[in-house]
Amino acid sequence: MAGRRWSVGLTANVVVLGIVSLFTDFSSEMILPILPFFLTEVLLANALIVGLIEGLAESAVSFMKVVSGRWSDTAGGRKGFVAAGYGLSTVMKVLFPFAVGWPEFLGMRVVERTGKGVRDAPRDALLAESTSPETRGKAFGFHRSMDTAGAIIGPVAALVLLAALLPPGVVGGPEAGPAYRLIILVAAVPAVVSFACVFLLREPARQRQPGRPLRITLRGVPRPLVRFIAIASVFSLADFSYAFLLLRAADVGESRTIAILLYVLFNVVYAAHAFPAGILSDRIGRKPVILGGYGAFVAMAVLLAVLPVPVPGVPAGPVVLGALALGFGLYGLSYGMAEGTQRALVADLAPPEAKATVLGAYHTSVGVVKLASGIVAGLLWVAVAPAATFWFGAIAASVAAAMLLGWRAPIRS
Repeated sequence: MAGRRWSVGLTANVVVLGIVSLFTDFSSEMILPILPFFLTEVLLANALIVGLIEGLAESAVSFMKVVSGRWSDTAGGRKGFVAAGYGLSTVMKVLFPFAVGWPEFLGMRVVERTGKGVRDAPRDALLAESTSPETRGKAFGFHRSMDTAGAIIGPVAALVLLAALLPPGVVGGPEAGPAYRLIILVAAVPAVVSFACVFLLREPARQRQPGRPLRITLRGVPRPLVRFIAIASVFSLADFSYAFLLLRAADVGESRTIAILLYVLFNVVYAAHAFPAGILSDRIGRKPVILGGYGAFVAMAVLLAVLPVPVPGVPAGPVVLGALALGFGLYGLSYGMAEGTQRALVADLAPPEAKATVLGAYHTSVGVVKLASGIVAGLLWVAVAPAATFWFGAIAASVAAAMLLGWRAPIRS
């Protein structure tokens, strides 16, 4: 009986979407933990370029999210958009390892994220429509947990391959380029599996909405939801790319292996908390769970900002390593509590006839801010100091938390 209660709301579509995300993140997360080092050591980018690439990739495709959301509302179907998005991302992952410079990789990254833009809003709407409102937080939490389970497997696989492929005595730099490129190519295999699984989805019965001109506007959207999207956008400004945490670990003297292991820790904590956080938000409301996620981010940013300046040639000690581990753990807790719960809250308050459109507007709002986030974080890193990047994140996230405290949450939010 207890097992049956646990599975209530986890319909076939919810489970399939979870499996799709597991393999997608298995693929992506083989690439992501080595990507900052691939960019800086092989493609000769600096921290500002890394922030620009990640910020521009997110913001350049964010418009696609609201477009695909609107199109899927009008077309009356989600599955085709989900399949197209996953397919486009898979093709680009095959091409990633053949980039010869960071400008070329930037173009590939933007196109790959366009695939994410095509699929995200229709996928989230399909997820919301495949379960009941009473179990929506559980469904989104389950999805995030499956997504992050793949994100645990991916970097572990990258670590194993890196250990096997790196020449003796090489820990990074241009000499590691062939190993990085082969790992990125192997990562395309689970992406192909993910794309194949999309065709197991079934469209829930829903009416096709009359076609209307696309307007990127929140007019007609409930005012509490508009205010929440603004709050989430402020937090998005604070939430700079994960790449800066990896670069910070290397900056204070940790090896590439330790940096990737810390990234695995982040994903373990993320996966362990996303599902329970979704269930908790069904019971006590979305707002306190999201607020907890914001608080964890502030604590992480402050902790990594105050790490001591490394002494050249001297490896980091156990205190620094412990602080990094705590910081990456807090980062995972922040994502586990806030990421899926924010989407569930938006789905709660969005009008049924425009759910994917509103989810797309939410993704667009937070995505556009990512460009500014990446540029500011990278500029502070290069022009001031790495610690400045994290102080910026702590301040912006504190502002978002204060705004959320003053937000008047509707019932069950």
